[in-house]
Amino acid sequence: MGTLALLRDNLIKATKTMTLLKNKKKVREEIDPTTEVFIDILSNKINLMVHVHKEDDIMILLDLIKEFKIKAIANHLFDVSNERIFSHLRDLSIPIVYGPLDSFAYKVELRNESWRNVQKLVKSKAKFALMSDHPVILQRNLFYSLRHLLRFGLSRADAISKITKESAEIIGARRLGQISGYTASLTMWNDDPFILSSYPENVIAEGKIVYRE
Repeated sequence: MGTLALLRDNLIKATKTMTLLKNKKKVREEIDPTTEVFIDILSNKINLMVHVHKEDDIMILLDLIKEFKIKAIANHLFDVSNERIFSHLRDLSIPIVYGPLDSFAYKVELRNESWRNVQKLVKSKAKFALMSDHPVILQRNLFYSLRHLLRFGLSRADAISKITKESAEIIGARRLGQISGYTASLTMWNDDPFILSSYPENVIAEGKIVYRE
């Protein structure tokens, strides 16, 4: 609640500052850097990236978004066990960066954490990508989290998009996440990457080979 109060105070301050700027009672050079960031959030130039796990915190966040008409990205949501929460986010066009899957639920915030919650996320049709929260899950092991998406009905291509195409779309990286016409980074495997014995033969990062078997 304290964090929410600070967040709301900054949004209110930025709202008032925007009014002063509009009425030419203040110039941009007089504004502190923090308020400038919140002005950009209120102007929808940037999205508010929110670390949140618990369902009640998420519902309060939704009230804040409606009140100030801002755009947000919800990170983690690892305690959510109610499909309706994911559906609310979908209806408000709030994308989710979910996870980290397979991590140890070491705090009270994660009391309802379960890999089975992935089924509810998938069923909700909310836009989401996966995170590693490195080093909570090592970045190189993020790929193995995709097995949960396969279990609950996603195709292999759609599962891979959750750590490539959709990840880039959610964070606004317009030149990343795909191959043709993009600043492509890709891995070439010796076999089906979803077979445990498979391994990378070539890794290309932004057009340059950085690993070759």
